[in-house]
Amino acid sequence: MDQEYLEYRLKQDRLAEEKRQTALEYINQCRSIQLSSIPSVTELNDVDKLLLAATVESLGADNIRNTVSLRDNLSLPLSPFSKLDEEILQHLFNRNLLILASENSYEYVTINEEKELEIDFYQAIFEFAYSIENLTKILINAKSQKNTSALVANDQFKNWCEKLQLGECLSYLITRSRLNYLAPPIGEKLISILRSCLAECSVSTMHYIIWKSVENAAAYVQKPGITRKHASNSVSGNIERVFNKIYSGSWSHNKSFRDASHPQSAMAKIFFDYVFAVDDGGFHHTLDELFSPYRSQKTLEQVSYATLGDARSTNYSVTIALDIKQS
Repeated sequence: MDQEYLEYRLKQDRLAEEKRQTALEYINQCRSIQLSSIPSVTELNDVDKLLLAATVESLGADNIRNTVSLRDNLSLPLSPFSKLDEEILQHLFNRNLLILASENSYEYVTINEEKELEIDFYQAIFEFAYSIENLTKILINAKSQKNTSALVANDQFKNWCEKLQLGECLSYLITRSRLNYLAPPIGEKLISILRSCLAECSVSTMHYIIWKSVENAAAYVQKPGITRKHASNSVSGNIERVFNKIYSGSWSHNKSFRDASHPQSAMAKIFFDYVFAVDDGGFHHTLDELFSPYRSQKTLEQVSYATLGDARSTNYSVTIALDIKQS
């Protein structure tokens, strides 16, 4: 029996190695295609340069030749929200600005039936497409004076700014909910409410609204017959009610300071602080407040969050892993 088991293990190891080699061969073919399609630095649009700079700032290894994984990054966060982190990496990968490090990331890649790579962006490691010299220039330029008016007029820039502010709210909501043993469903309905609020309120004000809404939901559990699931489902309605009270003037316009457990991300620094020359601007200001001084009178309009959550945007539906007792 021992001999049979040994032969079985050897066969399984041989098959696993054959599968590994076949996958590595295909991954390296994809790498070759990427490497032959890297855009020159001069061809990069301004928004992709900012995204690349934020990635270098947050995930760049000591040698700046490759990234550390999102899983292993314990320093400056790339963005305020894990799903947005992965979206940024996928965007840069699709632009051939990040090249998959096949040997280091083999176990985090699968090949689907359509012969497409499916990558675990949370654990994979990537190589930067450009030299250290060019990456350093991109990072320096991202922190220097730039044509803010042109960026404000760029729909891609506005879309990423909107995602940043939405990510700040979602991250804070999840944290506050977990601390109160609640798990509100985070889907299209809640995201739509947050988008509407962000068109009028800063993230700072939204943090107060979220804090108040979750506290109200936690107090709701104390009522007879109310379960934690009932209370969790009440959070989105609470956010609407608190927002309406503030917006109508019934309540004072409260703002919050940034929580130490939600530090400013590399992307927020580059997209807000360096572009608009304000301290933590994406937290303390609405996009309309930041954008308006740089818009011409003809294009002056209220900032819209309508592009978030549509077919062109990432679906931020998430599940908060909690053991909620129905009592």
